[in-house]
Amino acid sequence: MGDYSTVQEGAAPQTEVASSGVILGSGDASPSTDEKISFWKLFKKHKLSVLVDCLVFGIFGMGVAFLGPTLFDLGCQTNSDLKQMNWVFFVQLLMTMIGSISAGYLTGRFVPAHILLCIGMTGLPITMFLIPACRVLAELLINLMVMGWFMGCVDCVANLRMILRFDTNVTPFLQAMHFFYGLGAFISPMIASPFLLNIDCSPFIDGYTITPPEHSAGNQSVTINPQPKVVNRAMHLSHSKEAFFILGSIQIVITFIVYIVVWLEKKWGILYSPTSSPSVHHAGFPGQTADGSDFTEYSGSRSFTRYFRCGSKDIVIITALTSASLFMYDGIQSSYADYIYSYAEKNVDDLERSEGAVLNSCFWGPFALGRLIAVILSTRLSAAFMLSCNLGGCSIALLLTLIFKTSRVAVYIGTCALGLFLSSMSPTAMALTEQFISINAPITSCMVVFAALGETICPVIVGNLFVTAGPVSFLAFCFTVVIIGVAVYVLLMVVGRNSTKYRETSGVSFVWLTKPPPRFGENSEINNTNVKYYSNQDQENNPEMTSKSNEDAPGKPIGNGYSDGR
Repeated sequence: MGDYSTVQEGAAPQTEVASSGVILGSGDASPSTDEKISFWKLFKKHKLSVLVDCLVFGIFGMGVAFLGPTLFDLGCQTNSDLKQMNWVFFVQLLMTMIGSISAGYLTGRFVPAHILLCIGMTGLPITMFLIPACRVLAELLINLMVMGWFMGCVDCVANLRMILRFDTNVTPFLQAMHFFYGLGAFISPMIASPFLLNIDCSPFIDGYTITPPEHSAGNQSVTINPQPKVVNRAMHLSHSKEAFFILGSIQIVITFIVYIVVWLEKKWGILYSPTSSPSVHHAGFPGQTADGSDFTEYSGSRSFTRYFRCGSKDIVIITALTSASLFMYDGIQSSYADYIYSYAEKNVDDLERSEGAVLNSCFWGPFALGRLIAVILSTRLSAAFMLSCNLGGCSIALLLTLIFKTSRVAVYIGTCALGLFLSSMSPTAMALTEQFISINAPITSCMVVFAALGETICPVIVGNLFVTAGPVSFLAFCFTVVIIGVAVYVLLMVVGRNSTKYRETSGVSFVWLTKPPPRFGENSEINNTNVKYYSNQDQENNPEMTSKSNEDAPGKPIGNGYSDGR
Protein backbone atom coordinates (compact mmCIF):
# COMPACT_ATOMS: atom_id res chain seq x y z
CA MET A 1 0.00 0.00 0.00
CA GLY A 2 1.76 3.07 -1.24
CA ASP A 3 1.33 6.61 -0.06
CA TYR A 4 0.01 9.27 -2.40
CA SER A 5 0.85 12.89 -3.02
CA THR A 6 -1.41 15.30 -4.85
CA VAL A 7 -0.95 18.08 -7.37
CA GLN A 8 -3.81 20.56 -7.34
CA GLU A 9 -4.35 22.39 -10.58
CA GLY A 10 -4.61 26.11 -10.04
CA ALA A 11 -4.29 25.87 -6.27
CA ALA A 12 -1.48 26.79 -3.95
CA PRO A 13 0.10 25.83 -1.72
CA GLN A 14 0.65 22.15 -2.51
CA THR A 15 -1.27 19.74 -0.28
CA GLU A 16 -0.42 16.11 0.28
CA VAL A 17 -2.96 13.35 0.81
CA ALA A 18 -2.13 9.90 2.13
CA SER A 19 -3.86 6.77 0.90
CA SER A 20 -5.84 6.67 4.14
CA GLY A 21 -7.36 10.02 3.32
CA VAL A 22 -5.31 12.00 5.85
CA ILE A 23 -3.78 15.20 4.56
CA LEU A 24 -0.05 15.38 5.12
CA GLY A 25 1.94 18.51 5.71
CA SER A 26 -1.03 20.91 5.84
CA GLY A 27 -1.58 21.46 9.53
CA ASP A 28 -4.88 20.09 10.86
CA ALA A 29 -6.17 17.03 9.10
CA SER A 30 -9.47 17.35 7.29
CA PRO A 31 -11.57 14.88 5.35
CA SER A 32 -12.75 15.51 1.85
CA THR A 33 -15.86 17.68 1.68
CA ASP A 34 -16.91 17.11 -1.92
CA GLU A 35 -18.66 13.79 -1.29
CA LYS A 36 -22.21 13.31 -0.09
CA ILE A 37 -23.09 11.43 3.06
CA SER A 38 -23.78 7.77 2.34
CA PHE A 39 -26.53 7.05 4.84
CA TRP A 40 -27.11 3.68 3.19
CA LYS A 41 -23.53 2.61 3.93
CA LEU A 42 -23.92 3.79 7.53
CA PHE A 43 -27.12 1.79 7.83
CA LYS A 44 -25.56 -1.38 6.39
CA LYS A 45 -22.67 -1.09 8.84
CA HIS A 46 -25.04 -0.87 11.82
CA LYS A 47 -28.19 -2.51 10.44
CA LEU A 48 -28.78 -4.90 13.33
CA SER A 49 -28.43 -2.24 16.02
CA VAL A 50 -30.55 0.27 14.08
CA LEU A 51 -33.32 -2.26 13.45
CA VAL A 52 -33.48 -3.39 17.05
CA ASP A 53 -33.68 0.21 18.33
CA CYS A 54 -36.47 0.87 15.82
CA LEU A 55 -38.39 -2.20 17.00
CA VAL A 56 -37.89 -1.11 20.60
CA PHE A 57 -39.39 2.27 19.81
CA GLY A 58 -42.31 0.56 18.10
CA ILE A 59 -43.02 -1.28 21.35
CA PHE A 60 -42.76 2.04 23.17
CA GLY A 61 -45.39 3.51 20.84
CA MET A 62 -47.69 0.56 21.46
CA GLY A 63 -47.40 1.13 25.20
CA VAL A 64 -48.38 4.79 24.82
CA ALA A 65 -51.36 4.32 22.49
CA PHE A 66 -53.18 1.25 23.86
CA LEU A 67 -54.81 3.10 26.78
CA GLY A 68 -56.94 5.41 24.63
CA PRO A 69 -59.16 2.81 22.91
CA THR A 70 -59.28 0.49 25.94
CA LEU A 71 -60.25 3.19 28.45
CA PHE A 72 -63.99 2.37 28.56
CA ASP A 73 -63.41 -1.38 28.92
CA LEU A 74 -60.82 -0.87 31.64
CA GLY A 75 -63.32 1.34 33.45
CA CYS A 76 -65.90 -1.45 33.41
CA GLN A 77 -63.22 -3.94 34.48
CA THR A 78 -62.16 -1.86 37.50
CA ASN A 79 -65.65 -0.48 38.30
CA SER A 80 -64.39 3.08 37.79
CA ASP A 81 -66.11 6.00 36.09
CA LEU A 82 -64.55 8.07 33.33
CA LYS A 83 -63.42 10.82 35.69
CA GLN A 84 -61.45 8.31 37.76
CA MET A 85 -60.06 6.59 34.67
CA ASN A 86 -58.45 9.83 33.45
CA TRP A 87 -55.77 9.21 36.09
CA VAL A 88 -54.40 6.26 34.13
CA PHE A 89 -52.96 8.61 31.50
CA PHE A 90 -51.40 10.83 34.14
CA VAL A 91 -49.72 8.13 36.21
CA GLN A 92 -48.32 6.29 33.18
CA LEU A 93 -46.86 9.45 31.62
CA LEU A 94 -45.59 10.69 34.98
CA MET A 95 -43.71 7.44 35.58
CA THR A 96 -42.43 7.53 32.00
CA MET A 97 -40.84 10.86 32.85
CA ILE A 98 -39.39 9.48 36.09
CA GLY A 99 -38.10 6.46 34.20
CA SER A 100 -36.34 8.74 31.73
CA ILE A 101 -34.72 10.70 34.58
CA SER A 102 -33.52 7.57 36.35
CA ALA A 103 -32.32 6.00 33.09
CA GLY A 104 -30.25 9.07 32.24
CA TYR A 105 -28.74 9.08 35.73
CA LEU A 106 -28.04 5.34 35.87
CA THR A 107 -26.69 5.13 32.31
CA GLY A 108 -24.19 7.91 32.86
CA ARG A 109 -22.83 6.46 36.10
CA PHE A 110 -23.64 2.90 37.10
CA VAL A 111 -25.54 0.77 34.59
CA PRO A 112 -24.55 0.20 30.94
CA ALA A 113 -27.14 1.33 28.42
CA HIS A 114 -27.67 -2.15 26.96
CA ILE A 115 -28.49 -3.54 30.42
CA LEU A 116 -31.12 -0.85 31.00
CA LEU A 117 -32.52 -1.54 27.55
CA CYS A 118 -32.92 -5.23 28.37
CA ILE A 119 -34.49 -4.42 31.76
CA GLY A 120 -37.03 -2.09 30.16
CA MET A 121 -37.92 -4.54 27.41
CA THR A 122 -38.34 -7.34 29.94
CA GLY A 123 -40.72 -5.35 32.11
CA LEU A 124 -43.04 -4.13 29.35
CA PRO A 125 -44.63 -7.49 28.36
CA ILE A 126 -44.90 -8.57 31.99
CA THR A 127 -46.91 -5.49 32.95
CA MET A 128 -49.01 -5.81 29.78
CA PHE A 129 -50.00 -9.39 30.72
CA LEU A 130 -50.94 -8.24 34.24
CA ILE A 131 -53.51 -5.63 33.09
CA PRO A 132 -56.45 -8.08 32.72
CA ALA A 133 -55.84 -9.27 36.30
CA CYS A 134 -56.35 -5.75 37.73
CA ARG A 135 -59.94 -5.66 39.09
CA VAL A 136 -59.48 -2.55 41.21
CA LEU A 137 -58.42 0.89 39.98
CA ALA A 138 -55.53 1.06 42.49
CA GLU A 139 -54.09 -2.19 41.12
CA LEU A 140 -54.33 -0.89 37.56
CA LEU A 141 -52.66 2.41 38.49
CA ILE A 142 -49.76 0.66 40.21
CA ASN A 143 -49.27 -1.66 37.25
CA LEU A 144 -49.31 1.27 34.81
CA MET A 145 -46.84 3.17 36.98
CA VAL A 146 -44.40 0.27 36.76
CA MET A 147 -45.02 0.02 33.01
CA GLY A 148 -44.38 3.76 32.67
CA TRP A 149 -41.01 3.43 34.39
CA PHE A 150 -39.95 0.71 31.96
CA MET A 151 -41.20 2.82 29.04
CA GLY A 152 -39.13 5.78 30.24
CA CYS A 153 -35.99 3.64 30.35
CA VAL A 154 -36.61 2.38 26.82
CA ASP A 155 -37.30 5.90 25.53
CA CYS A 156 -34.13 7.45 26.98
CA VAL A 157 -31.75 4.60 26.19
CA ALA A 158 -32.93 4.06 22.60
CA ASN A 159 -32.54 7.76 21.76
CA LEU A 160 -29.12 7.87 23.41
CA ARG A 161 -27.83 4.78 21.61
CA MET A 162 -28.86 6.12 18.23
CA ILE A 163 -27.27 9.54 18.86
CA LEU A 164 -24.03 8.04 20.12
CA ARG A 165 -23.89 5.72 17.14
CA PHE A 166 -24.16 8.31 14.37
CA ASP A 167 -23.39 11.68 16.00
CA THR A 168 -24.07 14.50 13.50
CA ASN A 169 -25.30 12.02 10.86
CA VAL A 170 -28.10 10.80 13.12
CA THR A 171 -31.05 12.67 11.55
CA PRO A 172 -32.49 10.00 9.19
CA PHE A 173 -31.92 7.25 11.73
CA LEU A 174 -33.74 9.17 14.46
CA GLN A 175 -36.56 9.77 12.00
CA ALA A 176 -36.71 6.04 11.22
CA MET A 177 -36.76 5.12 14.90
CA HIS A 178 -39.55 7.60 15.64
CA PHE A 179 -41.45 6.32 12.60
CA PHE A 180 -41.63 2.96 14.33
CA TYR A 181 -43.04 4.76 17.38
CA GLY A 182 -45.84 6.12 15.20
CA LEU A 183 -46.30 2.71 13.59
CA GLY A 184 -46.63 1.05 16.99
CA ALA A 185 -49.07 3.73 18.14
CA PHE A 186 -51.12 3.16 14.97
CA ILE A 187 -51.13 -0.65 15.20
CA SER A 188 -51.95 -0.87 18.90
CA PRO A 189 -55.53 0.51 18.69
CA MET A 190 -56.14 -1.51 15.52
CA ILE A 191 -55.20 -4.73 17.33
CA ALA A 192 -57.31 -3.91 20.37
CA SER A 193 -60.40 -2.60 18.56
CA PRO A 194 -62.04 -5.97 17.56
CA PHE A 195 -61.95 -7.22 21.15
CA LEU A 196 -63.43 -4.16 22.88
CA LEU A 197 -67.00 -3.60 24.03
CA ASN A 198 -66.38 0.18 23.99
CA ILE A 199 -69.24 1.11 26.34
CA ASP A 200 -68.87 3.81 28.99
CA CYS A 201 -69.94 2.25 32.29
CA SER A 202 -69.83 5.57 34.16
CA PRO A 203 -73.65 6.04 34.23
CA PHE A 204 -74.13 2.54 35.62
CA ILE A 205 -71.40 3.04 38.23
CA ASP A 206 -72.44 6.50 39.51
CA GLY A 207 -76.08 6.51 38.56
CA TYR A 208 -77.68 9.07 36.28
CA THR A 209 -80.63 11.38 35.94
CA ILE A 210 -83.21 11.41 33.16
CA THR A 211 -84.74 14.79 32.41
CA PRO A 212 -87.90 14.73 30.28
CA PRO A 213 -88.29 17.18 27.35
CA GLU A 214 -89.69 20.61 28.13
CA HIS A 215 -92.82 20.05 26.09
CA SER A 216 -93.74 16.79 27.85
CA ALA A 217 -96.58 16.60 30.36
CA GLY A 218 -94.43 15.52 33.29
CA ASN A 219 -91.55 17.87 34.08
CA GLN A 220 -89.96 15.97 36.96
CA SER A 221 -86.50 14.40 36.63
CA VAL A 222 -86.00 10.71 37.32
CA THR A 223 -82.85 9.51 39.11
CA ILE A 224 -81.50 6.07 38.23
CA ASN A 225 -79.41 4.39 40.93
CA PRO A 226 -76.07 2.65 40.23
CA GLN A 227 -76.47 -0.72 38.53
CA PRO A 228 -73.56 -3.04 39.47
CA LYS A 229 -75.14 -5.98 37.64
CA VAL A 230 -74.97 -4.10 34.36
CA VAL A 231 -71.32 -3.24 35.05
CA ASN A 232 -70.49 -6.91 35.75
CA ARG A 233 -72.24 -8.00 32.60
CA ALA A 234 -70.34 -5.44 30.53
CA MET A 235 -67.07 -6.62 32.09
CA HIS A 236 -67.78 -10.21 31.06
CA LEU A 237 -68.89 -9.24 27.56
CA SER A 238 -65.62 -7.41 26.93
CA HIS A 239 -62.78 -9.45 25.43
CA SER A 240 -60.08 -6.88 26.14
CA LYS A 241 -57.91 -9.52 27.83
CA GLU A 242 -57.31 -11.11 24.43
CA ALA A 243 -56.09 -7.77 23.11
CA PHE A 244 -53.63 -7.39 25.99
CA PHE A 245 -52.44 -10.97 25.45
CA ILE A 246 -51.71 -10.27 21.76
CA LEU A 247 -49.91 -7.00 22.55
CA GLY A 248 -47.84 -8.67 25.27
CA SER A 249 -46.93 -11.55 22.95
CA ILE A 250 -45.62 -9.12 20.33
CA GLN A 251 -43.57 -7.41 23.02
CA ILE A 252 -42.07 -10.73 24.14
CA VAL A 253 -40.94 -11.56 20.61
CA ILE A 254 -39.24 -8.16 20.25
CA THR A 255 -37.66 -8.58 23.69
CA PHE A 256 -35.95 -11.83 22.64
CA ILE A 257 -34.69 -10.09 19.49
CA VAL A 258 -33.23 -7.35 21.71
CA TYR A 259 -31.46 -9.97 23.84
CA ILE A 260 -29.88 -11.55 20.76
CA VAL A 261 -28.69 -8.27 19.21
CA VAL A 262 -27.31 -6.96 22.51
CA TRP A 263 -25.39 -10.23 22.93
CA LEU A 264 -23.99 -9.83 19.40
CA GLU A 265 -23.02 -6.21 20.11
CA LYS A 266 -21.20 -7.27 23.23
CA LYS A 267 -19.49 -10.11 21.38
CA TRP A 268 -18.32 -7.76 18.62
CA GLY A 269 -17.33 -5.01 21.07
CA ILE A 270 -19.62 -2.32 19.65
CA LEU A 271 -21.85 -1.50 22.61
CA TYR A 272 -23.10 2.08 22.35
CA SER A 273 -23.01 3.38 25.88
CA PRO A 274 -21.76 6.54 27.60
CA THR A 275 -20.37 4.60 30.54
CA SER A 276 -16.64 4.43 31.03
CA SER A 277 -16.41 0.75 30.19
CA PRO A 278 -13.32 -0.03 28.09
CA SER A 279 -15.45 -2.12 25.73
CA VAL A 280 -17.41 0.90 24.49
CA HIS A 281 -16.70 1.57 20.85
CA HIS A 282 -18.43 3.36 18.04
CA ALA A 283 -18.98 2.18 14.50
CA GLY A 284 -17.18 -1.05 15.26
CA PHE A 285 -13.76 0.60 15.60
CA PRO A 286 -12.22 0.99 19.05
CA GLY A 287 -11.99 4.63 20.06
CA GLN A 288 -13.72 5.99 16.97
CA THR A 289 -17.11 7.44 16.08
CA ALA A 290 -19.10 6.69 12.97
CA ASP A 291 -17.22 9.29 10.96
CA GLY A 292 -13.83 7.92 12.01
CA SER A 293 -12.98 10.67 14.50
CA ASP A 294 -11.63 9.96 17.96
CA PHE A 295 -14.27 9.11 20.53
CA THR A 296 -13.95 10.60 23.98
CA GLU A 297 -15.85 8.72 26.62
CA TYR A 298 -17.58 10.98 29.07
CA SER A 299 -18.40 10.48 32.69
CA GLY A 300 -17.98 13.10 35.35
CA SER A 301 -16.87 16.70 35.09
CA ARG A 302 -13.43 15.95 33.61
CA SER A 303 -14.71 14.31 30.45
CA PHE A 304 -17.70 16.68 30.32
CA THR A 305 -15.44 19.57 29.41
CA ARG A 306 -13.47 17.37 26.99
CA TYR A 307 -16.53 16.13 25.15
CA PHE A 308 -18.21 19.47 24.54
CA ARG A 309 -16.68 22.16 22.35
CA CYS A 310 -19.17 24.93 23.17
CA GLY A 311 -19.02 26.83 26.42
CA SER A 312 -21.15 25.66 29.33
CA LYS A 313 -23.46 28.66 28.87
CA ASP A 314 -24.22 27.63 25.28
CA ILE A 315 -24.89 24.05 26.38
CA VAL A 316 -27.35 25.12 29.07
CA ILE A 317 -29.23 27.56 26.84
CA ILE A 318 -29.47 25.21 23.84
CA THR A 319 -30.49 22.26 26.02
CA ALA A 320 -33.14 24.39 27.74
CA LEU A 321 -34.57 25.66 24.44
CA THR A 322 -34.67 22.16 22.93
CA SER A 323 -36.26 20.74 26.07
CA ALA A 324 -38.91 23.48 25.98
CA SER A 325 -39.56 22.67 22.32
CA LEU A 326 -39.97 18.95 23.02
CA PHE A 327 -42.27 19.82 25.93
CA MET A 328 -44.56 21.66 23.53
CA TYR A 329 -44.33 19.20 20.62
CA ASP A 330 -45.09 16.11 22.70
CA GLY A 331 -47.67 18.05 24.72
CA ILE A 332 -49.62 18.87 21.55
CA GLN A 333 -49.29 15.28 20.35
CA SER A 334 -50.62 13.81 23.58
CA SER A 335 -53.39 16.39 24.04
CA TYR A 336 -54.68 16.15 20.49
CA ALA A 337 -54.62 12.35 20.42
CA ASP A 338 -56.48 12.14 23.76
CA TYR A 339 -59.16 14.77 23.19
CA ILE A 340 -59.84 15.03 19.45
CA TYR A 341 -62.68 12.51 19.59
CA SER A 342 -64.26 14.12 22.66
CA TYR A 343 -64.05 17.49 20.92
CA ALA A 344 -65.50 16.17 17.67
CA GLU A 345 -68.35 14.37 19.45
CA LYS A 346 -69.44 17.54 21.23
CA ASN A 347 -68.69 20.22 18.64
CA VAL A 348 -68.69 18.72 15.12
CA ASP A 349 -71.88 18.34 13.10
CA ASP A 350 -73.09 14.91 11.86
CA LEU A 351 -70.34 12.88 13.52
CA GLU A 352 -71.38 9.35 14.42
CA ARG A 353 -70.14 7.55 17.53
CA SER A 354 -68.55 4.78 15.48
CA GLU A 355 -66.24 7.34 13.83
CA GLY A 356 -64.17 7.74 16.99
CA ALA A 357 -61.69 5.02 16.06
CA VAL A 358 -61.55 6.32 12.48
CA LEU A 359 -60.75 9.84 13.68
CA ASN A 360 -57.99 8.57 15.95
CA SER A 361 -56.57 6.58 13.05
CA CYS A 362 -56.65 9.76 10.94
CA PHE A 363 -54.18 11.20 13.44
CA TRP A 364 -51.92 8.21 14.08
CA GLY A 365 -51.89 6.97 10.46
CA PRO A 366 -50.50 10.22 8.94
CA PHE A 367 -48.32 10.48 12.05
CA ALA A 368 -46.58 7.20 11.16
CA LEU A 369 -46.54 8.10 7.46
CA GLY A 370 -44.96 11.48 8.21
CA ARG A 371 -42.11 9.86 10.10
CA LEU A 372 -41.52 7.45 7.22
CA ILE A 373 -41.39 10.37 4.76
CA ALA A 374 -39.06 12.22 7.12
CA VAL A 375 -36.55 9.36 6.92
CA ILE A 376 -36.15 10.04 3.20
CA LEU A 377 -36.30 13.83 3.42
CA SER A 378 -33.71 13.97 6.20
CA THR A 379 -31.09 12.52 3.82
CA ARG A 380 -31.55 15.54 1.54
CA LEU A 381 -32.84 18.41 3.70
CA SER A 382 -31.32 20.06 6.75
CA ALA A 383 -32.92 19.57 10.17
CA ALA A 384 -33.44 23.33 10.55
CA PHE A 385 -35.44 23.58 7.31
CA MET A 386 -37.51 20.47 8.08
CA LEU A 387 -38.45 21.78 11.52
CA SER A 388 -39.50 25.13 10.07
CA CYS A 389 -41.78 23.32 7.59
CA ASN A 390 -43.24 21.22 10.39
CA LEU A 391 -44.08 24.27 12.48
CA GLY A 392 -45.64 26.03 9.51
CA GLY A 393 -47.76 22.99 8.60
CA CYS A 394 -49.00 22.52 12.18
CA SER A 395 -49.94 26.20 12.41
CA ILE A 396 -51.97 26.05 9.18
CA ALA A 397 -53.67 22.75 10.13
CA LEU A 398 -54.77 24.01 13.56
CA LEU A 399 -55.82 27.40 12.20
CA LEU A 400 -57.96 25.68 9.56
CA THR A 401 -59.61 23.45 12.16
CA LEU A 402 -60.15 26.40 14.49
CA ILE A 403 -61.79 28.57 11.82
CA PHE A 404 -64.14 25.80 10.59
CA LYS A 405 -64.60 24.33 14.06
CA THR A 406 -67.98 22.72 13.42
CA SER A 407 -67.16 21.27 10.00
CA ARG A 408 -66.82 17.51 9.77
CA VAL A 409 -64.60 17.76 6.68
CA ALA A 410 -62.35 20.40 8.30
CA VAL A 411 -61.74 18.32 11.41
CA TYR A 412 -60.74 15.31 9.31
CA ILE A 413 -58.44 17.36 7.08
CA GLY A 414 -56.95 19.24 10.02
CA THR A 415 -56.39 16.03 12.00
CA CYS A 416 -54.64 14.30 9.11
CA ALA A 417 -52.48 17.35 8.36
CA LEU A 418 -51.55 17.88 12.01
CA GLY A 419 -50.53 14.23 12.41
CA LEU A 420 -48.42 14.46 9.25
CA PHE A 421 -46.54 17.63 10.18
CA LEU A 422 -46.32 16.95 13.92
CA SER A 423 -44.86 13.48 13.41
CA SER A 424 -41.19 14.31 12.86
CA MET A 425 -40.86 17.42 15.03
CA SER A 426 -39.36 15.76 18.11
CA PRO A 427 -36.64 13.69 16.35
CA THR A 428 -35.85 16.64 14.05
CA ALA A 429 -35.43 18.95 17.05
CA MET A 430 -33.06 16.45 18.68
CA ALA A 431 -31.09 16.09 15.44
CA LEU A 432 -30.90 19.89 15.13
CA THR A 433 -29.57 20.12 18.67
CA GLU A 434 -26.84 17.60 17.79
CA GLN A 435 -25.68 20.10 15.14
CA PHE A 436 -25.18 22.72 17.87
CA ILE A 437 -23.82 20.68 20.81
CA SER A 438 -22.73 17.08 21.38
CA ILE A 439 -25.44 15.19 23.23
CA ASN A 440 -24.63 12.85 26.10
CA ALA A 441 -26.70 10.86 28.62
CA PRO A 442 -27.65 13.74 30.97
CA ILE A 443 -28.69 15.97 28.07
CA THR A 444 -30.65 13.15 26.42
CA SER A 445 -32.37 12.43 29.71
CA CYS A 446 -33.21 16.12 30.18
CA MET A 447 -34.80 16.38 26.74
CA VAL A 448 -36.74 13.13 27.11
CA VAL A 449 -37.91 14.16 30.58
CA PHE A 450 -39.28 17.49 29.35
CA ALA A 451 -40.97 15.71 26.45
CA ALA A 452 -42.61 13.30 28.91
CA LEU A 453 -43.50 16.26 31.15
CA GLY A 454 -45.29 17.88 28.21
CA GLU A 455 -47.18 14.65 27.56
CA THR A 456 -48.21 14.62 31.23
CA ILE A 457 -49.08 18.26 31.92
CA CYS A 458 -50.65 19.44 28.67
CA PRO A 459 -53.53 16.91 28.67
CA VAL A 460 -54.33 17.95 32.25
CA ILE A 461 -54.48 21.60 31.18
CA VAL A 462 -56.59 20.72 28.15
CA GLY A 463 -58.96 18.63 30.29
CA ASN A 464 -59.58 21.52 32.68
CA LEU A 465 -60.06 23.98 29.80
CA PHE A 466 -62.39 21.52 28.12
CA VAL A 467 -64.72 21.55 31.13
CA THR A 468 -64.49 25.22 32.12
CA ALA A 469 -64.14 27.03 28.77
CA GLY A 470 -65.76 24.62 26.34
CA PRO A 471 -64.50 22.24 23.64
CA VAL A 472 -63.18 24.99 21.34
CA SER A 473 -60.59 25.93 23.99
CA PHE A 474 -58.89 22.62 23.17
CA LEU A 475 -58.01 23.80 19.65
CA ALA A 476 -57.16 27.32 20.87
CA PHE A 477 -54.69 25.89 23.38
CA CYS A 478 -52.96 23.72 20.77
CA PHE A 479 -52.71 26.63 18.31
CA THR A 480 -51.25 28.93 20.99
CA VAL A 481 -48.62 26.34 21.93
CA VAL A 482 -47.58 26.01 18.25
CA ILE A 483 -47.13 29.79 17.95
CA ILE A 484 -44.95 29.78 21.08
CA GLY A 485 -43.02 26.88 19.53
CA VAL A 486 -42.26 29.02 16.47
CA ALA A 487 -40.79 31.74 18.70
CA VAL A 488 -38.67 29.18 20.61
CA TYR A 489 -37.44 27.73 17.30
CA VAL A 490 -36.26 31.16 16.11
CA LEU A 491 -34.44 31.74 19.41
CA LEU A 492 -32.85 28.26 19.21
CA MET A 493 -31.54 28.98 15.70
CA VAL A 494 -30.10 32.34 16.77
CA VAL A 495 -28.25 30.84 19.72
CA GLY A 496 -27.27 27.57 18.03
CA ARG A 497 -25.80 29.11 14.88
CA ASN A 498 -23.24 30.91 17.05
CA SER A 499 -22.02 27.71 18.72
CA THR A 500 -18.53 26.46 17.97
CA LYS A 501 -19.65 23.05 16.78
CA TYR A 502 -22.17 24.48 14.31
CA ARG A 503 -19.62 26.86 12.81
CA GLU A 504 -17.14 24.01 12.33
CA THR A 505 -19.51 21.33 11.02
CA SER A 506 -22.45 23.06 9.35
CA GLY A 507 -23.14 23.13 5.63
CA VAL A 508 -23.47 26.24 3.54
CA SER A 509 -27.18 25.78 2.78
CA PHE A 510 -30.12 26.24 5.15
CA VAL A 511 -32.28 23.98 2.99
CA TRP A 512 -30.08 21.27 1.48
CA LEU A 513 -27.82 18.72 3.12
CA THR A 514 -25.08 18.98 0.51
CA LYS A 515 -21.95 17.66 2.22
CA PRO A 516 -20.91 15.54 5.17
CA PRO A 517 -19.99 17.37 8.34
CA PRO A 518 -16.21 17.66 8.74
CA ARG A 519 -14.58 15.83 11.58
CA PHE A 520 -15.51 17.57 14.79
CA GLY A 521 -13.02 20.18 15.92
CA GLU A 522 -11.21 20.46 12.58
CA ASN A 523 -11.30 23.11 9.92
CA SER A 524 -11.78 22.48 6.25
CA GLU A 525 -10.06 25.13 4.19
CA ILE A 526 -9.07 23.16 1.08
CA ASN A 527 -10.59 24.44 -2.12
CA ASN A 528 -12.71 21.97 -4.07
CA THR A 529 -10.51 21.86 -7.13
CA ASN A 530 -9.48 19.15 -9.55
CA VAL A 531 -7.04 16.75 -7.94
CA LYS A 532 -4.68 14.35 -9.65
CA TYR A 533 -3.22 11.43 -7.68
CA TYR A 534 0.24 10.00 -8.27
CA SER A 535 1.74 7.03 -6.53
CA ASN A 536 5.33 6.91 -5.26
CA GLN A 537 6.23 4.76 -8.27
CA ASP A 538 4.94 7.47 -10.63
CA GLN A 539 7.06 10.05 -8.85
CA GLU A 540 10.16 7.91 -9.19
CA ASN A 541 9.51 7.43 -12.92
CA ASN A 542 8.83 11.13 -13.43
CA PRO A 543 11.51 13.25 -11.75
CA GLU A 544 10.05 16.44 -13.23
CA MET A 545 6.81 15.92 -11.34
CA THR A 546 8.68 15.48 -8.06
CA SER A 547 10.79 18.55 -8.77
CA LYS A 548 7.70 20.62 -9.55
CA SER A 549 6.00 19.42 -6.37
CA ASN A 550 9.01 20.48 -4.31
CA GLU A 551 9.10 23.87 -5.97
CA ASP A 552 5.39 24.47 -5.33
CA ALA A 553 5.55 23.37 -1.70
CA PRO A 554 9.14 23.80 -0.42
CA GLY A 555 9.75 22.13 2.87
CA LYS A 556 6.49 20.12 2.67
CA PRO A 557 6.52 16.33 3.00
CA ILE A 558 5.74 14.42 -0.17
CA GLY A 559 4.55 10.92 -0.95
CA ASN A 560 6.16 8.85 1.76
CA GLY A 561 6.26 11.74 4.22
CA TYR A 562 9.93 12.68 3.81
CA SER A 563 10.83 16.29 3.20
CA ASP A 564 12.99 17.34 0.25
CA GLY A 565 15.94 17.67 2.68
CA ARG A 566 15.82 13.95 3.28
